[in-house]
This record gives sequence, structure tokens and C-alpha cells, in this order.
Amino acid sequence: MAKPVKFREQGDLVVSDAATIYGCCGLFDRCMDNDLMSLSFEGQNPFLDWIGWERTNECRIRKGFITTVRAEDCSDGWLSNPCEDPNGVEWGKCEFELNDFARLRRQGPVRDATEASMRLCENQPRYRLDGRAITDDREYDMRLATEVILQDLKRMLITGNKATPGQFDGLQRLIRNGYVDPEGRRCTSMDSLIVDWAGNSMAALAEGSGATLNGSPISAGWDFIDVLLWIYRHIRQNIAMAPALAAQQMQVGDMVLVMPTFMTRCLLDLYTCWSVCPGAAIDTYEARTFRNSLNGGMFGAGRIFLDSFEIPLIAYDWEMINGPTTGDIYLLTGQIGNVKLIQGQYLDLNGAPSSYPEAGFGTTDGGRLLTWVERDHTCVKQFVEMRPRVLAWAPWANARFQDVVCRGPGLPKSPDPCETSFFPERSFSVAACP
Repeated sequence: MAKPVKFREQGDLVVSDAATIYGCCGLFDRCMDNDLMSLSFEGQNPFLDWIGWERTNECRIRKGFITTVRAEDCSDGWLSNPCEDPNGVEWGKCEFELNDFARLRRQGPVRDATEASMRLCENQPRYRLDGRAITDDREYDMRLATEVILQDLKRMLITGNKATPGQFDGLQRLIRNGYVDPEGRRCTSMDSLIVDWAGNSMAALAEGSGATLNGSPISAGWDFIDVLLWIYRHIRQNIAMAPALAAQQMQVGDMVLVMPTFMTRCLLDLYTCWSVCPGAAIDTYEARTFRNSLNGGMFGAGRIFLDSFEIPLIAYDWEMINGPTTGDIYLLTGQIGNVKLIQGQYLDLNGAPSSYPEAGFGTTDGGRLLTWVERDHTCVKQFVEMRPRVLAWAPWANARFQDVVCRGPGLPKSPDPCETSFFPERSFSVAACP
């Protein structure tokens, strides 16, 4: 028989004044026939979907790669004497190791359990979140906590650092040069391509621009598309040199360009002029027609073609905007054929309720989320936890462009409520009970 949930010390919990959906202190005047449509709740996120997430119980993952096979000391292979001993061979190796998961946890406000099913008035409407009705305050609070956990995940996907307890490595750490494996060996062949655009626009670089590629200066005269094309060809050559990947057929969407929304327009405009503009402006019918043909694409943010291969754009504004005119851009190879190179994982939390039934744990969303309640008598608080991480096994197939400038008539905006560019508000009046 399961033991009851242990109560906290009396007086630890104090009922919150945060507004509810259903109780006596509601978020809106609900005694009318209406539905709640919230701008703060996002639907699908194309970038998170593109990465893909799988459930796992495996804590430690270690992969080894043979980076090169060659003649020993690059010696000759020919012999003049049939009785002579031949020279040998040697090979290099590099390893990846991934341990543990991040821990994202949020708590809801303290509620009075006796009011959980209370209705303010007879005409209380249905409230929808992503198309589904919210049936009580407990579900509402849990969904709010889950929404903020997803915001944490979106930020950590870019800026996460596993050296900080509770985080996983995000793209800024996974896509890098100077790679050293767990044994302390320098693995040059695993390095990503890192371009520091040094605050320049996407147009042709001027002399002394400060732009670098893995620390080496980029010559004047090259524009962003020129450098992007060189990097794309470099990555495709790397793929062709990897026996396990060379035979795979790349499909549209296997390789993507990820950047803030406001930067997609600059890139598509530049690509148009790079392709068909006789000058530096989209001022001909041919140029405007070509520019319009680049809209849409697999993820709705546009597309370009490099060596006739289509590369979709994904707009992603979480931790990618570095200033009012500056952002980062990633060229990512998520998979090649059926071989995944970038993969999200979440720890299967379904085991916790059965292993510790006395703790009152529960799970939702196929084991992605662990939930539990702490309480003092009828005062209750809802907790939600997720354990995610991201794997990137081929950093050499990815590139990052830092500090690229894109100017427009207005300022960029972000869906991150903690950023000053958040839409629709820059400050908040917290919804609370009077």
C-alpha cells in the first residue's frame, strides 16, 4: 500500500494572490459568453520540431570515430626488394561523451484546494489552450509552469552550458572549433566552421573589416553569400569524405539555415541581388519576381539554393538576437539520409511514479514531464520538471556566423517575454487577486 504524501511543516505555504482561471478571483470577467485566446502561448516551433526529440533512459553516451587512416609516418608503399619488410599503417581517433541531462523545473502558485472546482457564475465559458479546454485551476497552473519550462528549453538550446549544473550544452557550445575529446586529445577534424562577421552588414566586406573564419581573416570583397557558399561546399566535401555518410542521399530539410526572423529578410534580399540584380537594389521586375519566389519554403521563412541544392530557412528568435541590428546565423546539418547528426532527447520520467509511489509523482506527455504536489493541509502547490539534452555528433558538418548586421526601418522583436523586444508588451502588470 502506497504511503500518503508527506506534509510540509505548518505555515510553509501561503496561498498565492496570482489570478486563476476558474476560482472566485478570476483572470477576466467571465460572466459572459466568450473564450480566452492568449498571445503568450506558442503553438508548434519549427526549429524544435526539426531537431526532433526522442525518449531515452540512457544516461551516458560515448561514441568513437576513426578520424583518419594513413601510411605510418606518411611513408612510401612501394618496395624495390621483394624480401624487404613493408612500412605499416596508422590511424587517428576522437571520441564524444555525453553524460546526464539538464533539469528544468518550475512551480505553480499555492492554491486553496477547496476552491479548485469552484465556478464564479453559471455562464462560465470554456477556456482553450492550444485548442483544448482547461477544466480546473490545477491544470491551468500546471500548463503555465510547463509553458515557462519550454521557454527555458528554447533559451538553453542556444546558450546552454553543461558546466553549469542543471544545463545541457546548447548550440553555442556544440558548434565550435578547438574541439578536445574527453581524453584531452585535440580533434581538429571535428571542428565546426566559426565565422565572426564582426558587426559588418551582409554586403561585401571592406578592407580591415575584422571578419574571421576560425580565427583567420577573411579577405575584403567577399559578401555573406560568398562565404556561406564556400562553407557549404566545405561541409559537402567533408560529407563526401565520410564513408558512412557519402552514400546517403541528402534531402531538402536535412540542412537548414537558422536565424532571427528579422535577418531572414536581409539574407533573402542579398541572395536576390547576388543571383539576379545587376546592381545592389531589387529595382527590376525580374529581381522582384525572383525575390518573391524565395518566400515560403519548407518552414515558411524562405529558402535559398547553393549549387542548386535547396536550403530552407528557419526563423528562431530565442537567444539569437544580439542587439537592435545584430544576430547570429547557423548552417546546420541535422541528418544525412537516415543518419541523424543532431538529436534532442528527454529522459523518460515514467519510472519515477512506480519507483517512488509514496512521493505522489505523476507523468504527462508520454513521460516528458514529471509532476508532483506539495501541500500544507488544503494549501497545494504544483511542480513540473523536464530532463532534456541535445546531441550533435558531427560538429564538422555545421557552421555558426556571429554578429551579422541586418538593418531595417524598425527594430526586431522576440517571442521571449524576458527580452526588451518582446511582443506585444515591454513591461507587465502582473495578474493578481485584489
